[in-house]
Amino acid sequence: MRMRKYWYPAYESSSDFVMPWWRETYGSEPPAEDHWVSVLLRDQEVARCKYVVTGARVDPVLGDLPHGQLDILAFEVAIPLRRKGIGRTAVQGIRDQNPLPRMTALNDGAESRKFWDGIGWIRHEPAHAILRGGERVTYSEP
Repeated sequence: MRMRKYWYPAYESSSDFVMPWWRETYGSEPPAEDHWVSVLLRDQEVARCKYVVTGARVDPVLGDLPHGQLDILAFEVAIPLRRKGIGRTAVQGIRDQNPLPRMTALNDGAESRKFWDGIGWIRHEPAHAILRGGERVTYSEP
């Protein structure tokens, strides 16, 4: 499996990827910390990811991040290829290319919660009780 990076979200239109963030456009170059990745298997796009990398800091939820943070903001596996290990392999490929920063992910619904829970990532519920149980939860690698 190989990955190609897009600094512009130049994904081809595909009914296999339905989430709205793949249709974003920029009037100018996106911020340098934005990384757009298309995961290919035998020249077929099987997953997409947008992530940002930030520098060293202390996070109130995640604690000390001496090597920074790689935050997966958007992640999707092609619909017909889900539940075949492609998502897990894609996340590992991103880790292999970025060995030091702590990896985190935002989830936006029940389907993505199943994925992040299934690969063993740690769920971080919001601190305020009124926000708990909502759709948007942060996950971090174990």
